[in-house]
Amino acid sequence: MGSLRSFIKAVRKAKTIADERAVIQKESAAIRTSFRDVGLDQTTRRINISKLLYLYIMGEKTHFGQVECLKLLASPRFADKRLGYLACMLILDENQEVLTLLTNSLDNDMQHHNAYIVALALCCLGNIASPELARDLYTNVETILDSKNNFLRKKACIVAAKLVEKEPDLSEFFLPKALDLINEKNSSVLLGTLRLIEALYYVSNENRPALTKAIPKIVGHLKRVTTMGYQPDYDVMGTTDPFLQVSLLSGIRTLAIDLPFSEEINDILTQVVSNLDSGKNAANAILYECVKTIFAIQSDQSLKILGVNILGKFLATKDNNTRYVALDTLLSIVNIEPLAVQRHRSTIVNCLTDGDISIRRRALELSFGIINEQNIRVLAREILTFLEECSDQELKSYVTSQLTIAASKFSPNDKWHYDTLIRTLKAGGNALTPDITSNILALILQCNDQELKKHVVSRLFASCLEDENQFALALVTTWTLGEYGDLILGTSVEAGEKSEQVTEGRIVDLFEQLLDNSTYSAQELLQLTAYVLTSTLKLSVKFKNSSVIEHLRRIINSKTYDSNLEIQIRAVEYQEIFGQDAALKRGLLGKMPAPPVKERESLKLHKTSNHHKRNEGGGSGTASAAISTNSTQDDLLLDLIENDDAPGTASNDILSDIFGDSNPKSQSSNNFNGASANEIVAFENANVKVSFVPKQFITGDAIVEAIIVSKSSTKIDQFQLLIAVPKTQKLNITSTSGGDTLISRQSQIRQVLKVSGKPGSKLKLRIKLKYRLEGDAIVEDQFDFAGFKESL
Repeated sequence: MGSLRSFIKAVRKAKTIADERAVIQKESAAIRTSFRDVGLDQTTRRINISKLLYLYIMGEKTHFGQVECLKLLASPRFADKRLGYLACMLILDENQEVLTLLTNSLDNDMQHHNAYIVALALCCLGNIASPELARDLYTNVETILDSKNNFLRKKACIVAAKLVEKEPDLSEFFLPKALDLINEKNSSVLLGTLRLIEALYYVSNENRPALTKAIPKIVGHLKRVTTMGYQPDYDVMGTTDPFLQVSLLSGIRTLAIDLPFSEEINDILTQVVSNLDSGKNAANAILYECVKTIFAIQSDQSLKILGVNILGKFLATKDNNTRYVALDTLLSIVNIEPLAVQRHRSTIVNCLTDGDISIRRRALELSFGIINEQNIRVLAREILTFLEECSDQELKSYVTSQLTIAASKFSPNDKWHYDTLIRTLKAGGNALTPDITSNILALILQCNDQELKKHVVSRLFASCLEDENQFALALVTTWTLGEYGDLILGTSVEAGEKSEQVTEGRIVDLFEQLLDNSTYSAQELLQLTAYVLTSTLKLSVKFKNSSVIEHLRRIINSKTYDSNLEIQIRAVEYQEIFGQDAALKRGLLGKMPAPPVKERESLKLHKTSNHHKRNEGGGSGTASAAISTNSTQDDLLLDLIENDDAPGTASNDILSDIFGDSNPKSQSSNNFNGASANEIVAFENANVKVSFVPKQFITGDAIVEAIIVSKSSTKIDQFQLLIAVPKTQKLNITSTSGGDTLISRQSQIRQVLKVSGKPGSKLKLRIKLKYRLEGDAIVEDQFDFAGFKESL
């Protein structure tokens, strides 16, 4: 077998995909054969593993080398261990059964006299730890935390944070360590400790009171670092230890997010901001973290304005990354400090012409976020200019949608509103969605001012004459001319550089031009033809010129032989109506009544992801962190819970089928009726209280009763209780009582659950409540719960 270098060269020399596949398959076969050799030496094994990693990077199957990676760890040589642990971190994950074989190697290497080998074992544990590995090896991490080696203590803190996130029950062991380590002054140890504190804070509500007492110490560290003189070991472009400062600020933000106003925290944030020169990237990172902290905690009003001004300075820089961060942050705080953000309107608008599409998109969304009655004229003009020059179809759809919503909400007068909509039609091209088009038509119908309506029809007619290739504009103009074309007869309009007289013949000529336009798609032409036929028929009772009326009849007749059946049927029907008595036609072709304008919600260009959401309504952070060990499972659960069509019991059955075997049986719940002394309140708000009563916990199985009691003074009906457990556990819904209605403070709903899983594991539930308060809309509450003292 050749070396790794020769293997890579062979792959790169392959001229076709088939040649490359042949090289890879040949080498994979050779590696497999080599692994079967019982006398395989460590040098050859190391070469094979390095090739295996290259195969992994290329996306090839590498499962056959998992055990060989573990064998490499048994070597006393550092080079072998380094490659072995790297391979384990890449090729293995927490779901692999072979992971249990790694426990002994990790245990031995974390007690090794060589600090670098201990560091390798720590890195591997932190990357691929499963809950089982975490429980088996947490004592080794505790021991390292008590050592004198700062290099290892930092790594141990970070690994401890990973273990706590995998197994929240380990919090009780690492919480005292974290509170002790926060007194350290060493930068690297502090970095690790702050990471551990954040993990402890998020995995359980019970840890939070103790952790918040560490805020003064964190503030003290931040004061010390900001006032510290030049430190060559920690200086980055003139800023002292920016990594530690960012972590300290993040720690303050995490711990103080739910605490009342603190003068001490406000003072230190002001001090940090005032001591930094915003010209350097390291300083900007700290300033950005300051801004995030200012708006996350209870801070002073002047401090919030200062935070917005910092972001304004970011916008004025030439660095695209800094400007993007500023726009993104301003977008998240525009609802908190709208007036302060408004002061930077001109800078935000300037970003609409930036060469970077990401900056343009954020600036566009922020521009819509700061629109109000006072600046709607200025911002709408800038946004329309952007729309006219935009070539991104998806972005144009977003702009047209948002602009119509903003114009409807903040328009200074009706004339401006209609003019803006017409310009949007002209600039939006084919990007306008059907609902926007129908809303514009409904707005025109609702206009009761005849002079304004006449102005709108004239503007539409002139705009369509200037550019007949814009589908939405052509559609609205055609429909409007059919309803109100007689209003503008005899007037003149400005179409481009010349003035045109509006005559019956000119309107009909426009219809023919639209029907002959080859720029529309087949579907668009079909819809436009239907509109033209309807408008043609309507105008036949409004026009006076007999030759023009005959022209209208010929347009309808020409479509009676159309290849599209729908158009043909419509043309034949219209031809029949066309020949009816004038009085009958006038009654039949009268003006349409004005339909209602549909309310539309604002859109977002990007999705925000909150890795650590604050629990609302009393949910347990412990369950949230524990259940999130399988993100795919969570997503699936949330998708199922969002299903509004499923009734309560059926929804429970579906969730149980996904997360465990479910065959609900109809049996009486009388065995579990009555209050219990060990009732645990899991969730409570102004409407309902949810409690759990542990009935029986036997090895691997549990019976729990859920009790929902009304706290509202009104009736609650259409109640649904949706429950799910992690994939490693199975849920069986055995009994439900109480129906789906809660009479105020009188009745209750009970649900009996049977859960089975691995003995010793924690029972974790994700619950979603859906109900309707009498006379109100549907209310939804969701929470996680893992507060049972007993284990399965």
